[in-house]
Amino acid sequence: MIGPKTGQSRSERFWRIPQNTSGMNLDRRRLLGLTGATAAASMAALAGCTSADDGDDDGNGADDSDENGDTDENGDNGEPESEDASESTTHPTYERWLASDDEDELLFSYIDWAGLEAFEDDEDEPMPDDDHTDAEDPMIQLPMLGLFVGAMSAGFAIPGTGLDRIVDMEDDLAAADAETTLNELLVVNETVLFLGDVATDEVVDALTETSDDPYAAGTTFGHVEDVGDFELYESESDDDGFGDPSDQAVAVGPDAILLASDSETADGIDHVRSVLETEAGDRERATDERDEFDWTLETAGEGHVVLGIYGGEEDIDDVEEANTIVSSLTFDADGSAEGDFAATFETIDDETETELETELGATADDRSLEVEDGRVTAQASWDADNEALE
Repeated sequence: MIGPKTGQSRSERFWRIPQNTSGMNLDRRRLLGLTGATAAASMAALAGCTSADDGDDDGNGADDSDENGDTDENGDNGEPESEDASESTTHPTYERWLASDDEDELLFSYIDWAGLEAFEDDEDEPMPDDDHTDAEDPMIQLPMLGLFVGAMSAGFAIPGTGLDRIVDMEDDLAAADAETTLNELLVVNETVLFLGDVATDEVVDALTETSDDPYAAGTTFGHVEDVGDFELYESESDDDGFGDPSDQAVAVGPDAILLASDSETADGIDHVRSVLETEAGDRERATDERDEFDWTLETAGEGHVVLGIYGGEEDIDDVEEANTIVSSLTFDADGSAEGDFAATFETIDDETETELETELGATADDRSLEVEDGRVTAQASWDADNEALE
């Protein structure tokens, strides 16, 4: 089976999520609901742990997508493309944020939240049951894994920061009464990014103001420095208001909010700073570091839901020799869907090639697959009446 390993690893926190995604359908309303519910559950679980003593609680283009998922000339987040972005027209616009960590590894998840919202089904329509095939299909499993990576990471990042006034992952990503509009969710290793049109003063107020509500305990943030157009903040208090350590960093700019906590390898502020420097062109981007990743992202990086990984090959079950993997899903207005998959290998033996031919696009109505010179590409499409989409 092609998919994430369940063993311990550097990226363990990303894999602590449901692995059996093959039996989950791709109904667009359910996708969005699952993402919001997963994030809400993460936030609730974190709040439950930290307040136990007192018992309280594109990619594709997002905001400019029309009914066919197309974008306007300004690019995927509604903002004019930067000079660098316009020069890399073959890459999704979120590519500008992607950089490897200090261990030369990258795991990213991208969700075109507004794009999925645009396809949301009638809320009065009954949710479909889960009685459908459990056929293994990495072209579904990997993007769905990306969905959970994004939801879980964001759900654990928000509590205690004050940003719950701005971010609402159970609806339009931004709270209904917020001036800020958020359209896309991106996770780059340890850093969570909310992309859109950010009212920076509103977000800074949420970070720096102390709440008078005794049940809204949390930390406040102090300004550290400016990095380009972004203001960088770090938690000021030693705990988050519930007695637990607070070690978060937040960056606020006109088109993004970035959050990260300390990890075993770096401080949260260093995680955020490295992503900001990558976006600004002061740090090498992942596509410049690795030709293999440049190719896989260009080939399969466009979609409503995308997962990509390189380095840390021990996390990829049964394909240890894979250098990079990018897999995406895109939905159409007529209810159908398309998937793209790209991967590179040092070598591909007969057994691995047979496995790829058997599993990639196994649930699709139409599929093409090419294996050549250590590179694998697959395209698949699912008709609107395919069980996987019901």
